Amino acid sequence: MKNSFAQKLKQLREKKNFSLQELAEEVGVAKQSIHKFENGVVSPSSETLLKLADVLNVPFSFFYENDEKFSIKFQNIKFREKHKIVNPEFEKELKEEVSRYLSKFLEVSEIVEERQVFDNPVKDLKIHGQKDVEKAAKLVRKKWKIGNAPITDVVETLESQGVFVVEVTRYEDFTGLSAMANDALPVVVLNENCLTIERKRFTALHELGHIVLELPPDTTDTKIEWFCDSFAGAVLLVDDVLYNELGKNRTIITLAELKSIKELYGISIQAIIMRAFNSNFINQETYKCWWTSYKEWNGKEPSKEFGQYRSNEKASRFQKLLVKAVVEKRLSIGKAAELGDRKIDLFRREIEELKFSVN
Repeated sequence: MKNSFAQKLKQLREKKNFSLQELAEEVGVAKQSIHKFENGVVSPSSETLLKLADVLNVPFSFFYENDEKFSIKFQNIKFREKHKIVNPEFEKELKEEVSRYLSKFLEVSEIVEERQVFDNPVKDLKIHGQKDVEKAAKLVRKKWKIGNAPITDVVETLESQGVFVVEVTRYEDFTGLSAMANDALPVVVLNENCLTIERKRFTALHELGHIVLELPPDTTDTKIEWFCDSFAGAVLLVDDVLYNELGKNRTIITLAELKSIKELYGISIQAIIMRAFNSNFINQETYKCWWTSYKEWNGKEPSKEFGQYRSNEKASRFQKLLVKAVVEKRLSIGKAAELGDRKIDLFRREIEELKFSVN
């Protein structure tokens, strides 16, 4: 920990009228250890810190509040619809909201000693064309041990790999953005107001593409978006799977087939058609024919759902960390509810429902 902890500990010890020796005896460490803590020479273990908090009668999180290590600085922010973001105040407010969320996330991660380090699964692969995108998608699936199976929950998968997924509610016309925070934390922001389940899954992986794909420096914005779209489709639906689902040499496809793939793999019909074209499963003429047919189907019954994928797709890692912190008595339920922007009674109920899932 940094000097802020050392200063807080010394000030609190003196305020509570503990001598170095008295506090050491209460906590069960050597007097010299307390001296080193207060001088910033060494940092206490989480167990010792918990004992310090108990003896000094403060929440575990007291020592982390307003710590500089939880401040957030963004790099390489990419909006999904860059050309539509024209309000600087909107971007500023959005960054502030995401920053507050990440700061609390890091604080709770420190408290429960659960820190994930993101490892880019395609960091050594340079992207120049569609073949490289296909390879990148398969590498992601291989290193994340997904295989060729449908990804049950994209958001949960990203969170499990150290990606910070932040959900916001905005009426502005944007679906999501990606960024790096503090040069090491990958962040994906999703706008709940304009995302169906399929679009949310696709957008999350599109934003992942911005984070992990290494593109030539002279790549245009339009080409970057195309690469990220192609990457998202390839991760959701591997080319080998597409071939197995549809067979070979197809020029005609039925709506029932498209619906079946959509419902199994959680990818929209539009994205399936684009996926078939990008992976060279169909040529441009067939692509245009399929796309025209789909628009005709959709035009006849625009309110009818053409299949639906069912998945939670909700960011839950932060909530689980809060529950863990309360269950392990590292945070009071009041402080945890405050950090999670939850009412205490509702949060207490959620703890009962979730506490067994964080063991």
